[in-house]
Amino acid sequence: MQLLKDIYNSVEVLKGRRLVILTLVLSIAFLGVGIFIGYLNNLILKQGEISTETALPPPIIDPSVILEGRVAYTNPEYYPGDEISYVLTDTSGKELYLLKAEDDKLALAEGLNVKVRGVKMTTQAGTEYLLVREVIINAAN
Repeated sequence: MQLLKDIYNSVEVLKGRRLVILTLVLSIAFLGVGIFIGYLNNLILKQGEISTETALPPPIIDPSVILEGRVAYTNPEYYPGDEISYVLTDTSGKELYLLKAEDDKLALAEGLNVKVRGVKMTTQAGTEYLLVREVIINAAN
């Protein structure tokens, strides 16, 4: 405590040119200390940053396909082992895609114009079919 009192008393006596010089020296010293601390802070922050490319999860890609047409029955013996009983046809009756569902939704939509949403799959013979997840019946039916 006594040291601080002595420093205060000696600074209190300063006047004129000596006071200006002391003020400039202290300002320059504290400016240098501030710049040094800012530089160290910048180095520390750069090391802790995580690249945004690695932090973001990859975009989710929806593999589902939407097709439109009329659901028609086909003989399941044409596709043994795959249990495919329905096809999607256009307005002229041409087969567009083979359809398969895990429940009876295609049986309910047989003969109707629908939109089907599902995932493309391949039969044992290598033919593509649509594993139907959702059937949307057109209101015009």
